Amino acid sequence: MDKMRELYEQNQHPFTEGYNCHKYLEGVMMMKIKELHSAKKIIFLLIISILAIGSIVACTREVPPPEKPDGKIEDQEPVEGKNTVEESLKGKIKIVDESTVLPDALEWFNSFDKAVGAYAYEHPDATYIKINTKEQATGGYGIHIKEYTGAEEYTRSIVYEIIEPEKDTMVTQAITYPSVILEISSEGSAQYDVKNTKGETLPTEEKLIFAQLDAPEKNEEISSPFTVKGKIIAFEGAFSVKILDGADRVIHEEHLQADSGGPNWGNFNAEINFKVPESKEGTIEIGEYSAKDGEFLSRYKIPIQFKK
Repeated sequence: MDKMRELYEQNQHPFTEGYNCHKYLEGVMMMKIKELHSAKKIIFLLIISILAIGSIVACTREVPPPEKPDGKIEDQEPVEGKNTVEESLKGKIKIVDESTVLPDALEWFNSFDKAVGAYAYEHPDATYIKINTKEQATGGYGIHIKEYTGAEEYTRSIVYEIIEPEKDTMVTQAITYPSVILEISSEGSAQYDVKNTKGETLPTEEKLIFAQLDAPEKNEEISSPFTVKGKIIAFEGAFSVKILDGADRVIHEEHLQADSGGPNWGNFNAEINFKVPESKEGTIEIGEYSAKDGEFLSRYKIPIQFKK
């Protein structure tokens, strides 16, 4: 319409003689079509912009974890199995972490890897028992120590049960081997019978450490006299201390008596006089003589240095 008004003002009315009316109308229609296309483009760009802004806002919004049917939010980490001890047994037996176990005991336990069984490492400082149970299809399983009987007897019994993960609990989706390490208060060696609540007994392996020297220490420099102190399991508490020179020759032997005989660990603390040898290095060895054939049974041996 603006174009028509402009022509009218220029005395070129579209219906005046000499003006091509059809050409005029065609030009006007093309202009309107172009204007319409421009408007559609603007509207299209506005819609795209609105959708993009909405997407950005939605992406930055924190998405909560899925909820359980009862409305509780699921745990982010799988639930691990927990080992427990019957409340009434906590003064007699306890569960310990690998980091607190004697290095030699832990090395011995690891030699059995995942083999099902009960492994008793009996040491004067502590008795450790590791229980390895059969493999499970997932994580979330634990071991509960239900019974411990015969604590004052040589043969002792431990009863355990497997704790299964609760239904719908998030657990590790991998094969696991539930196990537990127990520390038992004991004054001597014992035999352990470990079974589950179904009465199935685990195969058992035992390692008994017969003696432990508290003094002297490994590679300590000694002179005469010196103090020998420690614990030993020996028949009726009788044992011997041998001092050897650098060539493994016995330069002194002394017979001692612990305050208790086997199967208990007997304590000893004695002063020994000996003739210092020419060699700088030597060895201290403690053990007992077999009542059966008189053979010397070495129980503990450490290197030492002789002080001149």
